[in-house]
Amino acid sequence: MKRHNWVHLRTGLCILAITAFASPLQAQFAEDALRFSQYGLGVGARSLGLGNTSIGAVNDYSALFSNPGGLALIRDFEFSVGLSYHGYNNDVKFFGNELASSRNFSNLNSLGLVYPIPTTRGSLTFAFAFGRVADFGTTAEFKGFNPSSSLILAKTPVTNLASLSINERKGLLDNNIPYQLFLADTLNGKLVSHVNGNVQQSVVVHEGGGLNHWSFGGAIDIAKDISFGASLNIVSGSYTYERDYAEDDTRNFYQRLPGESLGRFDHFSLVSTIDGELNGVNGLLGLMYRRPGKFHLGLTVRTPTTISVNENYSDEARSRFDPNANGSVDRFDISFDGKTEYRVITPAMFGAGLSIQLREWLMIAGDVEYADWTQIEFNSSNPDLLAENRLIKRIFRPTTNLRGGVELSLWNHGIQLRGGVNWKPSPYENDPPEYDQLYYTAGIGFQLDAHMTLNGAFAIGSWKTFRDNYSMTGLPSASRTAESVSTNNLNVTLTYRF
Repeated sequence: MKRHNWVHLRTGLCILAITAFASPLQAQFAEDALRFSQYGLGVGARSLGLGNTSIGAVNDYSALFSNPGGLALIRDFEFSVGLSYHGYNNDVKFFGNELASSRNFSNLNSLGLVYPIPTTRGSLTFAFAFGRVADFGTTAEFKGFNPSSSLILAKTPVTNLASLSINERKGLLDNNIPYQLFLADTLNGKLVSHVNGNVQQSVVVHEGGGLNHWSFGGAIDIAKDISFGASLNIVSGSYTYERDYAEDDTRNFYQRLPGESLGRFDHFSLVSTIDGELNGVNGLLGLMYRRPGKFHLGLTVRTPTTISVNENYSDEARSRFDPNANGSVDRFDISFDGKTEYRVITPAMFGAGLSIQLREWLMIAGDVEYADWTQIEFNSSNPDLLAENRLIKRIFRPTTNLRGGVELSLWNHGIQLRGGVNWKPSPYENDPPEYDQLYYTAGIGFQLDAHMTLNGAFAIGSWKTFRDNYSMTGLPSASRTAESVSTNNLNVTLTYRF
C-alpha cells in the first residue's frame, strides 16, 4: 500500500494492480483521496505573510476562499492579481544511503475582482476570483542495496494456479509483469519469482499538478456589524505522476538457472506514469462580526467536495540478462496502459478566526480549522475502493490546524510588516509530532499610491515522512525510506482599488 499526500508524502510504488481475474487496472489508495482533500498555503500574499491566517483578518478579494463574510468590509472596486513560486526539497535515506532532490514551480496564484453595490445602509458586495488552492509538486530520489526483498517478488502473487479456471490462469499470467519478462515461472502449481532480494534498488519519483478554485460569491450585512457571505467554488485541476524504478544485480548474486538458455538476471525496470484531470464543486459559508477599530470575529463552514478524477496511466517494464551461453544479451519488455475514473468525497471543514487591533498600528490574528479525515470516502461500488473506505477509518484521524500572525503598520511610510506561523498536524493516526507540518512566514506590504498596493510574502516549511515502495505479507516495510522535506513558498500580489 502506498502512503502519499501532497504535503505529507508517503508514496508506494506498486501502481499496477493485477488480479487473478482481470486485466491490469489502475489502483486507487486512501492516500490518493487524502491528497485531493487537503489545501495548501492559501491564496494571496497578505494571508501568507500572516501565517495563512485569514478567517477573521481578511479584507480583500481572498475572502472568497477563506471567509466570504469578509467581502462586506470592502467599499471600493478591487482588482487583484498574484503570482506564486513553490520550491520543494527532499532528503531521502534508504538502506544507509542519502540523496537530495528538489523541484521548483511557478503559477498564477490568484486573479480577483470585487464589485461593491452602493447602499444607503450596510453593505452588499459581489466578487469573482481564481485561486490556486493546492500544489501537488513533489520529488524523491533514492537508491540502496536491499538484501531481503524486491519489487519483482512483490509483484509475483502467491496463488494456487490449479484452483483457477483456464481463462483465469491465462489472464493472470498474461498480465503478470515478472512472468512476461522471464523473471518468474510456474513451479508445482504456483507462480514463483526468480528474484527474491539482494538487488540494488534505484527510484526517481516526480509529482505535479494542483487544485484551482473558480469562485463566485458575495456578502451582505444582516445586522449592525454582522455580515454573512457565501461562495460557490468550481474545482478544476490536474495530477501527474512519474516514477522510474529499477533493480540491478550489482553483486552478481544470481546465476543462470539450470536448463535455461537465458543468462543471469542483470536488470529490471518499471516506468509508471499517471495523467489525471480533476473536477468538482463545493461551497463556503462565512460570518463576520466586527467592532471597528477593536476586533473582527469570523466563522466558516466549507461543504464536502465531490471530485471526479479521470486518469490515463501507463506502465512500461523491461528485463535484461547477462550474456547467455551463445554470448548474446537477452532483453524483454512489456507495457500496459489504460484509463480509470472514480470520485472522491472530501470532509466538511469548520473554521473560526479572530483579529484584534491592539493599537492603531498593531494587529494580531489567529485561526483554527477542524477537519475529520476519517470522513473521506471513495464514491463507488467497486469492492476494492470500498475496502479503501474501511481502511480510511483506521489510518486517518481528525485534525485541528492552528494559524497565527501579527501585522505592524508603519503609516508614515505606507508599509506593513507581517509575520506568522502555521501548524498542520499529520492526518495519519499515531504519527509522531515530527510528521506534523510547520511553516514560518514573513511578509511586507507597500502602499504604492492612493489606489495601488503591492504585497509580498515568503514561507518556509519542514516535516518528516516515510515512503513504502511496496508492501509484502510479513514485510510491511520491505523497502522503506526516511525522508526530510522542506519547502519554500513565495507569493506576490498586486491590488488596485478604484
